[in-house]
Amino acid sequence: MEAVNNVPHYVSVKGWMERTGMTRTDTYRKLGEGVLKAKKIGRKTVIDFQAGITWLESLPDAAIITK
Repeated sequence: MEAVNNVPHYVSVKGWMERTGMTRTDTYRKLGEGVLKAKKIGRKTVIDFQAGITWLESLPDAAIITK
């Protein structure tokens, strides 16, 4: 798993959650939907970090309303 510009190609589920702020439930939900891509290494699940970040960046910007 070589990192390009210090960006890992694959990260553990815990690493994904720490880097993105997503919950474990939402992470596994998106894995189940096929939105996030993962590989199994024995019992460990690793997430394709670069593809996941590309998906996050494709989401619409949040509309924040203040009063």
